Amino acid sequence: MDDIGLQVGAPELAGVVARHPQVERVIAGHLHRPIQCRWAGTIAMTSPSTAHQVALDLAPDAVAAFRMEPPGFLVHAWAPPAPLVTHLACTEDCEGPFPFHEDGGALID
Repeated sequence: MDDIGLQVGAPELAGVVARHPQVERVIAGHLHRPIQCRWAGTIAMTSPSTAHQVALDLAPDAVAAFRMEPPGFLVHAWAPPAPLVTHLACTEDCEGPFPFHEDGGALID
């Protein structure tokens, strides 16, 4: 989202995280875009914004911009020994819920 990033110390931080297999996630907020990647033997992820989102443009020369995509947040459910489960929840009201089955029978296509 900006030029700051983790420009100094990234390899050292990755080394620390990689030495600790109990690290379930490395989570950061305030990036205004949900992103996930495998990193240092775990998952690194960012949360969406409860306001606008950074425009998704993967071009190296992309212009910094934002979009009025649905706001959202992450919900982390952890009840050991079960694994950590993360849900992406949107805050805008949407139509539904709608049933998957018609009158308890056939699946609605």
